[in-house]
Amino acid sequence: MSNRERDGRWTEDRLVADVEQGPQGPQVGAFFDFDGTLIDGYSFGTFARHHLRSMHVTPGDVGRLLLIGMRGVTTEADFEQFFVLGMRAWTGRSEDELGELGERLFVQGIARSLYPEAWRLVEAHRRAGHTVVLASSATRFQVEPAARAMGVEHILVTPVGFENGICTGRPGGPPLWRAGKAAAVREFAPVHGIDLAASYAYSNGDEDVPFLEAVGRPRALNPGRGLAARARARGWPIARFRSRNHTGVTDVVRTVAGVGGMLGGFGAGLVTGLVTGGSRRDGVDLGITLAGDLGAALAGVHVDVQGAEHLAARPAVIVFNHQSQLDVLVLAKLLRGGFTGVAKKELASMPGFGLAFRLMDVAFVDRADGAKARLALEPAVQRLREGISLVIAPEGTRSATPALGPFKKGAFHVAMQAGVPILPVVIRNAGELMWRDSSTIRPGTVQVRVLAPVPTDGWTVATLDDHVADVRARFVDALAQWRPTVHEVRVATGPAGPVPDAPLDWGTAPEMNPLETAMWRAEDADPRLRANATMLELLDTAPDWERFRAAHEWASRMVPRMRQKVVEPALGVGAPAWVTVASLDLDAHVHHRTLPAPGSQRQMLDAAAEFAMAPLDRDRPPWRALLVDGLEGGGAAYVTVIHHSATDALGWLQLISKLHRDHPEPDPARPEPPVPDAGFAVPSALLTGQVSRTVTAAPGEVLRQGAGLLGSLAHPLATLSRAAAAVRTVGGAAVAPSGSPLLAARGGPWRFDVLDLPLAALRAGAKAVGGSVNDGLLAAVIGGFRRYHELLGAEAGDLPIGFPISLRREDDPQGGNRFTGARLVGSMAEKDPVERIRVVREFVLSARANPDVLGLLGPVMEWLPAPVVGAVSGRLSSANDVQVSNVPGLPREVYMAGARITRMYPFGPLPGCAVMLTLLSHAGTACIGINSDGAAVTEPDELVACLAEGLAEIVALA
Repeated sequence: MSNRERDGRWTEDRLVADVEQGPQGPQVGAFFDFDGTLIDGYSFGTFARHHLRSMHVTPGDVGRLLLIGMRGVTTEADFEQFFVLGMRAWTGRSEDELGELGERLFVQGIARSLYPEAWRLVEAHRRAGHTVVLASSATRFQVEPAARAMGVEHILVTPVGFENGICTGRPGGPPLWRAGKAAAVREFAPVHGIDLAASYAYSNGDEDVPFLEAVGRPRALNPGRGLAARARARGWPIARFRSRNHTGVTDVVRTVAGVGGMLGGFGAGLVTGLVTGGSRRDGVDLGITLAGDLGAALAGVHVDVQGAEHLAARPAVIVFNHQSQLDVLVLAKLLRGGFTGVAKKELASMPGFGLAFRLMDVAFVDRADGAKARLALEPAVQRLREGISLVIAPEGTRSATPALGPFKKGAFHVAMQAGVPILPVVIRNAGELMWRDSSTIRPGTVQVRVLAPVPTDGWTVATLDDHVADVRARFVDALAQWRPTVHEVRVATGPAGPVPDAPLDWGTAPEMNPLETAMWRAEDADPRLRANATMLELLDTAPDWERFRAAHEWASRMVPRMRQKVVEPALGVGAPAWVTVASLDLDAHVHHRTLPAPGSQRQMLDAAAEFAMAPLDRDRPPWRALLVDGLEGGGAAYVTVIHHSATDALGWLQLISKLHRDHPEPDPARPEPPVPDAGFAVPSALLTGQVSRTVTAAPGEVLRQGAGLLGSLAHPLATLSRAAAAVRTVGGAAVAPSGSPLLAARGGPWRFDVLDLPLAALRAGAKAVGGSVNDGLLAAVIGGFRRYHELLGAEAGDLPIGFPISLRREDDPQGGNRFTGARLVGSMAEKDPVERIRVVREFVLSARANPDVLGLLGPVMEWLPAPVVGAVSGRLSSANDVQVSNVPGLPREVYMAGARITRMYPFGPLPGCAVMLTLLSHAGTACIGINSDGAAVTEPDELVACLAEGLAEIVALA
């Protein structure tokens, strides 16, 4: 629960949920005050400004109104005097004339002050079948137009005096103010069968406490200080809506920046596209994308999209509900190019935007001349046939209220002629950030829902009206039944219904970090840098194939990352994005193999290595699995391969611990998340989005760097020491020590081998001389390679070993890669295992405090093309003869598809090194997976035996 909810403040979502979960039917009343509650401000002000401009009031009356307002309206007599002075301007005017004036002033002024949140709250009451009433101290000429626009049938208002159809300038009865409004509600209720105890009332005014007390569910909306205090004292819910009329200097500055970002982004994209040899359309598309991203970022506008997967159904006629001038920015950010549009002819001469619209081939229509408008749309049919979508607002103009206007048929005619679908884009709240005729943009999130495309096959002119009505009904339903996304605030009220099972919160980053980007791109430039990470799990029995396969389908719903592929930004620079695929071809990911007799361990390891080394399909989610049966003794092997850019070893273990079971039986209570919706990404949009984020973040980064510089100046010696360490690190990478000539060759097939020993024994041996398990492992590897060199008659010199240092903290998101690298140059000449552990221990402790090459170069790696990344990565990683990693595993026994896992062996990829050795602890056993390059290690059996002796040497220290 947020602080706002704890102090009695409710959100719009909670107010609506309260209505939906409360009593339904017409016996429940929903009474709304008007001024200050449904609209921001007072309708009287709009009328007063009109009367002043029209000279319908005297300066003396204006002065008296001001005096009463300054003194404060505290009694019924004060209100009646105030009301009579304001009504004098109506003296002598007919009822019809005042009705027409009220309608005109509502459209011209009052409508823009309507709170959209209050509008949706009224809609919620109407959906619940409640009897909705606007109860106001204002007159029906102020209130009735709003009630009609909102579909509200009943109003309770202060009557106006008429004689023979002419206004007398005096009230026609008691004003509905303070006790008068409460009395009117109590009189209305029995006549209309209203149960006031079950009814709602909403008001902002201190004077409306009696009105709120008349019902069982009072709500203080946008309350003044006095009402807020009374509401808190009585436990009434309080809600505040965003002001509609306040414009600050920051809003003006943000608007100027946003408009400048749009025009500048469009111009920059257009020029870039043309300079790089693209067509004008290529430049326009890049310009639209950059305009949307830069404009939105600088204006502080975010777009929350549901149904983005439907955007792939293009070309199409894209129809949207038009609320605001901000719709142009929203659509540019949403659609990312590939479209043209329709606009009123006046926009053709608009500075800046007129030229941009002409370059986009926008059709300018004369809304006053239907024949010319239809003629202007004819080229759009050809554009659609060329693959360019058409964006059009079927309402024809911006709505005066949040209500959806009638749809015109032009867009539907065009779609029918071109043979393309209608793609509905529902914009919920752009008007809340920039309302009709507003000149400033406010920061916030625009909520958009893209509905499923509507095919136009089989449409005819005779049936067109029905199709138009159908599409409009889809907009109405989407707006009426809008539900918050995961990005919006949810407040649970009342009895909770069944909650859909949620997937695991694992691997949720939408883009790769620099390290992941480097691993993904390096292998594209150099296949030797392939980053396929592998887990081999030995099973006590072969699981049922269908259950095994179904387990992966379930896991793909539990882990959305398993249904995401990688999409590269345009030009192959910037961070690749993770995008959910429309469907997962399970047969392309889950495989089965039976070993021929005798089904030895060597056969199984060779099958696993062959499966692991094969490149992953870069157009699919980067993982695959293999079930190997036919092993001696009836066992089986489960091999999973995942690209290292998806997760590091610790992240993988986090996932395994959640997906594997503690028992062999199926779990009937396991969560069953739905299949995630497909995503959508345009490479040019990915690039421009990242560029715009980088540009907008630059000022803050400069400030942070400046603050860091000032802090560094306060500690000059420490600063110089860190700088020197950084120089040494980069310099050391540039002149990395040459490894062993015996292991110099690279590029052979992968070879898998395994070792295991009691974890406690390895820990005890290392601990006996002041080391850790990791220290003992590194010392054992150096000792094992010393023996291997001696066995093959090679010089036992230096052995460069790379090893990861985890940067993962307990509160970090699960999955992904959070590690850095260090290099230890181990001396194989050192025969004493105690001395090796001491040297290793000192180095490991110092490595955590010093900068590393990955940390220094990481931020720029994602902005380098694949060939450069491959060259840099290859230079850094191939300088290591061996990579060693130690991963804490699972302390308990677990099961996969009913089979018990007896061993878990991890095999890291070979990023240019000769051998990758990884230890994972499983149920008290240190399981070691060894991946060796067949070109570098010519005698793998001997190497495994030597490494086993090196480990035994450490164990013996205990």
